[in-house]
Amino acid sequence: MSKHKYAWKPYLARGLKKTYPPKAILFHQGEIGNGFYYLEDGEVKIQLTSFKGDERIIDIVTPGELFGEAGIKKEPYFSTAYVMKPSTLFYFSNEVFQQICKEHPSAIDIFLQSLIRKERLLAEIVAQENRSFEQKLAFFLLKLYNKNKDTNIAINQISLSNYIGTSRITVYKILQQWEKKEIVTVSNRSIQINDLNRLRAILNDDIVIPSVD
Repeated sequence: MSKHKYAWKPYLARGLKKTYPPKAILFHQGEIGNGFYYLEDGEVKIQLTSFKGDERIIDIVTPGELFGEAGIKKEPYFSTAYVMKPSTLFYFSNEVFQQICKEHPSAIDIFLQSLIRKERLLAEIVAQENRSFEQKLAFFLLKLYNKNKDTNIAINQISLSNYIGTSRITVYKILQQWEKKEIVTVSNRSIQINDLNRLRAILNDDIVIPSVD
């Protein structure tokens, strides 16, 4: 488990606890925020819409993480947050956040570290734009593994196609190639990573797998 997971848990008593059903929208891209969220249970996807109107999943929030940090600066959210499964969240307004930081200065560092991770994530995604679909897929799976330290990635192929910006058929063909090479095992709603080193090698161009159209 990543060391930043659950770091905000000591401050949950100060937040507003809410439960949401699947498909609920927590905030829209471009909406001016006044706070941020902590996911206690469930799953939330972060989706970005480009100037061309293309929708891309850029992150999947799992329990123990903060998200929507831009809202605390009363700036527009850079993405849209959708609830993927029944979820329990805590909302922290700007005013509550300031009170927490006055009483617990260490909270500032936890928040800033989370914000920095999101900025790095965006930079990494931009850096992947000109890479092959295979490399984009390897990058996303490895990112989810590094977040949870679990080789079983609970995600469907539609979400994967939304992330790398291609069709579900292309994702299916890539995964079929990887499965034949025993890099992954594919089931209905999950991807089991069998060989992390070979997946990293794909990302780093050490293994060449033919492009899939």
